[in-house]
Amino acid sequence: MSYYARTRNYVEIQGRLHEDSLKSRLGGDVQNINDLAEENFRTYDLISSEGVWSVKSHMGGEGELTESAKLAYQANFEHMLGWNRSVDAVEMDAKALRERLPEGTAMPKVLREGSPQEAADFLRNNSKLGIPEDHVEMVRKNLVEHAREFPETYGLPEKPGEEDLQKLSSRIQSTGLNAADTPALVREQLKKQESKPQTKAEMSKDQQAEKDQEKEYPYQYGY
Repeated sequence: MSYYARTRNYVEIQGRLHEDSLKSRLGGDVQNINDLAEENFRTYDLISSEGVWSVKSHMGGEGELTESAKLAYQANFEHMLGWNRSVDAVEMDAKALRERLPEGTAMPKVLREGSPQEAADFLRNNSKLGIPEDHVEMVRKNLVEHAREFPETYGLPEKPGEEDLQKLSSRIQSTGLNAADTPALVREQLKKQESKPQTKAEMSKDQQAEKDQEKEYPYQYGY
């Protein structure tokens, strides 16, 4: 069923645009987890035989990278590593990917066949965060600065070398879509929906989705 089979709100459309863009850029056997299992699947959005991605697009009204957006991306990245979550959160992420996706879904071999600890370690050390193209440089820079100051947060040595920092920052990847172009694309999709009245059930669902997203990260702005 098409993602737009039901009416979507601004935040949902914004998020989906970046998920679809990254999926298209990656190609191969990548799939959207939210289509395979359920919407708002825990932590991750895309999966393939090569890796796993969380996709976020925090921005101001015209796509600018605000200070709150920077904080949100930082929180998103650390969320993948298990910070500010339950002790077994990353293990539960791995378990969900193994057990809640359809049989035969392409995923990294270690997630399918490795021990629970190996699967969790793979996510901690290799999962990626997809963000708008025009936010990547500054968000990577912010991550590196934070990693220099708090290397233990990222499993790095006390004095991480440039190679360590480059490998870490490379986990921030472009969705291939600019944040600056996003608001216009969202508005275009919203216009397409104007001719389709939204039912009460859909409105209730949208409102709950917005509440869930607001609770997920303390600095969230956007999707």
